[in-house]
Amino acid sequence: MWQNVLRAGVLSLLCFGSNWTRGSEIFLPSQPTVSPNGETIVFHCEGDLWSVSSAGGVAQRLSVHPSREWQPVFSPDGQQLAFVSDRTGAEQVYVMPAAGGAPRQVTFHTAGSAVQDWHPDGLSLLVTGQRDHFWREAERFFLINLEQRQAEQLVFDAWGIDGKLSPDGRKVLFVRGGERWWRKGYRGARSAQIWLYDRDGGTYTKVLEKETDCNWPLWKPDGSGFYYTSGANSDGYNLWEYHLDTGEETQLTRFTADSVVFPALSRDGSTLVFRHLFHLYVYRPGQDPLPQRLTITYGGDHVLPEVWRRQFTRADNVSFTTDGLEVAFAAGGDIWVMDTELREPRQVTSSPEEEREPVFSADGKSLYFLSDREGQTDIWKAEAATPGAALWESRDFTTTRLTNSAEVEFDVSISPDEEHLFYQKKRGELWVMRTDGTGNRRILSHWNSLNYSISPDGKWIAASYEDEDFNDDVYILPVDGSREPYNVSRHPTDDYSPVWSPDGKILAYTGNRGFNGDRDIFFVYLRKQDGDQQSRDRKLEQARDKILKARPQSKPAEQKPAEAKPAETPQKPPLTEVVIDFEDLHRRVRRVGLGNTSASTLVFSPDSKKLAFAAKINDRAGTYTIEFPDKMTPVLLSGSTGSLVRWLPKTKAIVWLSGGVPGTLSATGAETKYTFRVDQEVDRGLRYRAAFDQCWRVMRDNWYDDRLGNRNWDEVRRKYREVAGNVTDYPRLATIIHLMLGELNGSHLGFSGSDLPGPANPQQWIEQTAHLGVRFDPNHRGPGLRIRDVIPDGPAAKAGSELRAGELILAINGTVIDPAYDLTQILNGTLARDLTLTVRSVDEPPTEREVTLRPISFAAARELLYPMLMQQRHDQVSEKSGNKFGYLHIRSMNQPSFEVFQKQLYELGYGKEGLIIDVRDNGGGFTTDHLLTALTQPRHSITVARDGVPGYPQDRTIYATWHKPIVVLCNQNSYSNAEIFSHAIKGLKRGKLVGVATAGGVISTGAVSIMDIGVLRYPFRGWYSQWTGEDMELSGAVPDVIIWPEPGQLPAGRDVQLEKAIEILAQEVELEQQKPPVKLRKATER
Repeated sequence: MWQNVLRAGVLSLLCFGSNWTRGSEIFLPSQPTVSPNGETIVFHCEGDLWSVSSAGGVAQRLSVHPSREWQPVFSPDGQQLAFVSDRTGAEQVYVMPAAGGAPRQVTFHTAGSAVQDWHPDGLSLLVTGQRDHFWREAERFFLINLEQRQAEQLVFDAWGIDGKLSPDGRKVLFVRGGERWWRKGYRGARSAQIWLYDRDGGTYTKVLEKETDCNWPLWKPDGSGFYYTSGANSDGYNLWEYHLDTGEETQLTRFTADSVVFPALSRDGSTLVFRHLFHLYVYRPGQDPLPQRLTITYGGDHVLPEVWRRQFTRADNVSFTTDGLEVAFAAGGDIWVMDTELREPRQVTSSPEEEREPVFSADGKSLYFLSDREGQTDIWKAEAATPGAALWESRDFTTTRLTNSAEVEFDVSISPDEEHLFYQKKRGELWVMRTDGTGNRRILSHWNSLNYSISPDGKWIAASYEDEDFNDDVYILPVDGSREPYNVSRHPTDDYSPVWSPDGKILAYTGNRGFNGDRDIFFVYLRKQDGDQQSRDRKLEQARDKILKARPQSKPAEQKPAEAKPAETPQKPPLTEVVIDFEDLHRRVRRVGLGNTSASTLVFSPDSKKLAFAAKINDRAGTYTIEFPDKMTPVLLSGSTGSLVRWLPKTKAIVWLSGGVPGTLSATGAETKYTFRVDQEVDRGLRYRAAFDQCWRVMRDNWYDDRLGNRNWDEVRRKYREVAGNVTDYPRLATIIHLMLGELNGSHLGFSGSDLPGPANPQQWIEQTAHLGVRFDPNHRGPGLRIRDVIPDGPAAKAGSELRAGELILAINGTVIDPAYDLTQILNGTLARDLTLTVRSVDEPPTEREVTLRPISFAAARELLYPMLMQQRHDQVSEKSGNKFGYLHIRSMNQPSFEVFQKQLYELGYGKEGLIIDVRDNGGGFTTDHLLTALTQPRHSITVARDGVPGYPQDRTIYATWHKPIVVLCNQNSYSNAEIFSHAIKGLKRGKLVGVATAGGVISTGAVSIMDIGVLRYPFRGWYSQWTGEDMELSGAVPDVIIWPEPGQLPAGRDVQLEKAIEILAQEVELEQQKPPVKLRKATER
């Protein structure tokens, strides 16, 4: 089905031409900065920096480099620009003349840096970067000296973004929290807050906190207040002014739809610039009654292509003719056809929209396919333009539209009588029509897509689809609708992908069984008598057949030949009639156990004796066969596997798509690949518009709420579609798609681009800043660097390389260092090297020694901070509770984290009176029900062995269990399934919640490829509270005790939420212990 389109292998991506004419308008200029006098704007577009007058007009490119340049910021005197580029492989900050020129790199840490602001004196830059301050939210603000290369100076140890220095340089406005900027109308605990840090006093002040985001603070020149964006409704954010002395707010812009984003202010305060929808606007406070939209056009040379000239050697879909001599496939969003000898593909379609899922007619003269032409998905037919010509030899083709519906059709199959097409429509409707497009009739209406197979006589459909509990079962239903669907599998775990044997006697499918999700093969004889036949009966038939073949009957007497009759038109052989004994059919299902593996891609041999499938058995992956009815031990046919598999009667060979290449697999396991190469030209803008349309349709048909954010979805399409066809680079296409998604005000949304070709030299390496496995004391002034702490399991904790907190590192590889020295001068390079440290001990008298260690990356160091922090929290809980309470953190709602939870439930909980379970900063997953099974196991009995104590056998429960009091910690970063868990704990009254309300982002999501351009997430299933009936989306779990941490507390080791949880748990334990225990009485004591 079309939702499973694969990404094709693109060998050559771009041919540079021209997609514009000088003077054409620039859409979606991004990240503007305005010169100190308000006369010039510099912005980011097409991966480069551009300059234009603040009155609009022709923009000139300032940077032309294969890498990206973004985030420009004017210097206080307007003579320089700071910006970010990834030209070295890491995101680094550069400075160049404002009029253009050679840039100078000013940051060097390979974990990356992002420019925020200039210091008012113009001698340093405010940047952000992830280092080693915390295991998550590791971004920190630093000052970078522009006069000489020195160590970056930490401004404060707390997470923040969008920082701006006050006019005197002594204060910093910054943002904490926040949803994605393109989302409209979010209200909840994740909304962005604006904070103020006083560099002199080292204090934090929360300035703005609202239900909606407050973003992009910009200091006024006199320091009396700032501008920012926020929104009071669901249609977007406007520009506001905040007065620090009075706390008063003034709304400056009054757009009724769409958001003000990326605001910038001139240093003299005269000019504000921002983007609204697709354009930049200028607003002069105190002068302009309304913002003025700028018209900005391209000037100078343009380097992005009008036409993609691409080459493909991999296909997405494939179809073979019944004789296996011709093959049709989809590549690059077009349909191609070729023979299997010459293999010179002919292009059947060449529209900018996507065509996919080719299916040959039985005679091979027609080709059915899906096309997104004219803004909707329909079924089309292609034929050779020259009557009688084979498709693979034709140079021209005629195409005919067979369906014309705004609803998406997909998954087309030809009926055994070769006169009808079956297909799916919308999300789960099964339809049939004649091959000329007439006589459309719906067979089945369902709310989710099916996996179906047509019986050999065309009278029955076997289909797997979900019930209301999302459990797939296999059903048989008549094409004529004469009876209700019959559930064949009837099992509480999923059963999929039914296939009919060609003789119509067997139906086979796969089913999930066991705790590991293994997928076995199941089959049923449709006639009871076939299933009842014993092994002796089958051998008897084989013996008779063998003797008849060996002993031919005597020839009849010769007769005089009759007069020749006129030749008659060959008649089609009659279709095999399928007879089904429905009584107890589900009870006759048999299982082929395969062990710890998962079978897929079932296909019967033409004689119905063998069933081939893909699996990994005994650590050997490939295509296996079993033979009906007695040889059910899988036999390896080939080490290869494929998709879109058919077993052709005429050739007795399997045809498939394997590794993106059409091919065949003989009955003996010999594989043939039909390699190809196709060259394609695609108009970039039209292809982008088609990609946008496809994204729009996916959300129209699959977004979990049919109200679609209370938007007119057709109007949303009209709003963005034309601009999608006018942008010339992927980032702006992604922006347009995200703006469309933002109209839904939903979680779990996003669009990401397909990978572009890698570097020309795949052997090249990129330098990394090495981490020694220690963190340094920021207050130490020298000599050397004082070790604040040693990260467990890091390089400095290894035997032979041990370092201790308090020790001084005086030199690295012989270079003397101090707090002002930029360590990247020594630490940048490959990680595959040893570093020699000169270390002064903390002993009295101190001694010096050399320590050699192998460093790690900063990302690896941050990962090691997680278990280090968990141990600190565990120790804190033990200490404050007198070792009566346990603590564990669930990092993610996935299987590995659940297995850790099970282990820790015993390791950290055994013998304890209460347990703190922490799901803060947990991004979600699927394991809530597993956790609840462990935490809410019904207690019905107590067991006591001779001379033993009361307990319960652990082997009788599903998981390790915990029945004592708990407190659950959650926060605004508890997301999705972590929120479901938090709602459940509160609704079930299993324990108290402490912390901050969860994000309010709860939807089950999937993902779909959008041509070969990107991948779109599509949330399809909503979650509602069992107790209130409320949608959990935009309704986070609210704690019983709400407490926010202050910036800097967690990195400093102060966890106020955990402290409160300990206090609440002590109360819960006291209440529990007041309950009288059940008195046990033996039978002999009655």
